Amino acid sequence: MHTVIGLLLSIFCFSAFASYEPFTYKHEPISHTFSPNILAESKNVWVALPTGYHAPENAQKRYPVVYVTDGVAYQFITAESMWFANMVGHIPQAILVAIDTTEHRTRDLTPSVPNDGHSTDLTAGKSAIFQDFIKQEVVSFIDQNYRTNDFRVLAGHSLGGLFTITAVLNPQIQDTFKSYIALDPSMWWDNADTVNQLEQSLGLLNSKAFNIYIAAAHNDKDAANDTTGDYLEHIQAMARAGHLLYASNKTTGTYDVFQDETHMSILHQGLYKGLRAAFKCYPTTCDKSVKASN
Repeated sequence: MHTVIGLLLSIFCFSAFASYEPFTYKHEPISHTFSPNILAESKNVWVALPTGYHAPENAQKRYPVVYVTDGVAYQFITAESMWFANMVGHIPQAILVAIDTTEHRTRDLTPSVPNDGHSTDLTAGKSAIFQDFIKQEVVSFIDQNYRTNDFRVLAGHSLGGLFTITAVLNPQIQDTFKSYIALDPSMWWDNADTVNQLEQSLGLLNSKAFNIYIAAAHNDKDAANDTTGDYLEHIQAMARAGHLLYASNKTTGTYDVFQDETHMSILHQGLYKGLRAAFKCYPTTCDKSVKASN
């Protein structure tokens, strides 16, 4: 009797394991190095392809692309979030492009040089150049070497989130992407100047149907780690940006506040919700004005 029960339990456990087997993600990125051109130094970029990309039946299939900054660290959580979100039917299969911003991170991800007594044009304020590098070199290379469509998402966290928002405001790159994900973005940078620019760009948000997702971490631990003034400036700048997006006529803006997440822990939930928001109307971009007219 014990033998029979043991055999049945073994069969049950094997069946249960087999049913979960598809939920096993293996990260196998393809590395590319871009030689100095627009930038003065080389940059590493990693590409993670969706499951089945090389299968014969998908030979003609084209995929949307998610671009993320801080690629050394964030390629793993981004790729796995994309994979799982697709597995449960929340987003389509997509290619991930993770861009290394380890070297000269502040210089490449910030839009201006603040008058803080130590920043210079060698250490800050070159995000427009880095955005040009992404458009002219990285996006061009990816489109030439992989089966892509024109639905692109730009995502970033902290200074990378600030970079994402400034990309929306840059006429040279804004139309390169359909959706933008900014996770706890450093909107306080340079006295919240990017928020001021966003306020002055309501004509853009009223005329173009971008998807813009902003997630804010609102946690007592962050408040304790920073001075109260800096923390409030950070939160208030993001809140202003979020309300500007809500007020726009055409661009679909989502502003999420995570009360129990810190600046770092927001990555998991914020990224997942951001991906869902980015692809909500795929293969088109959500258009608030169309919904309003209906």
